[in-house]
Amino acid sequence: MDKEREGSLWVGGAFFLILFLIFGIVGMRNVRALRARNAIRQVLDVPDNEFEVNLNGQSAPEASAVLNAIRGMRLLMSHHSYPAHEITVVIRGKHGLLELTLARDSGLPKEYWVFWTREEGDPNRLEIGRIETSALDRD
Repeated sequence: MDKEREGSLWVGGAFFLILFLIFGIVGMRNVRALRARNAIRQVLDVPDNEFEVNLNGQSAPEASAVLNAIRGMRLLMSHHSYPAHEITVVIRGKHGLLELTLARDSGLPKEYWVFWTREEGDPNRLEIGRIETSALDRD
């Protein structure tokens, strides 16, 4: 085998290895986000009056609207925007404590990115989905 062909095989192999790693990392993040959404839905699977909802350290005036928006969280494709104004959300209930960060989308004012930092062993924020709500317009 000549040197040129051997070099091409190495470049091709490296390309597919890098591609495989990228897909693996994206897949792992998606699985972690799915697990986080499921855990959150499990905690929120009780009537609204059993929760205390705080936004940036203050009682939420429209707690039911915030809870319903979080229950309706879904994974959305990116659309050339970024998370902006952040709101810390703490939800206390019988089944647990949720600590989330909602960040208003830079392009869509009623869309919020949902981040969860409670993934065990991971100090980084994990985007777990997006919600749409007008209940946070005051913040």
